[in-house]
Amino acid sequence: MGTSNSDIKALLADLEEQGWRVVRGRYWKCYCPCAAKHLKTVKITPSDPNYITNLKGQLRRSTCWKEVGK
Repeated sequence: MGTSNSDIKALLADLEEQGWRVVRGRYWKCYCPCAAKHLKTVKITPSDPNYITNLKGQLRRSTCWKEVGK
């Protein structure tokens, strides 16, 4: 099972709900609202089937993002 566009949109919507600023360019750039000013880029069309899982892990480890429902 690969990464679908709806998975990426759901993650970006979750980031926006938490106050992140999301800007589309060559990649999606996600800017954290906290004082540390975390930045995370998100591929528009990832080829890795585990991309969303890996991305959520990176967000949990290195930013102030909290997964909704956990």
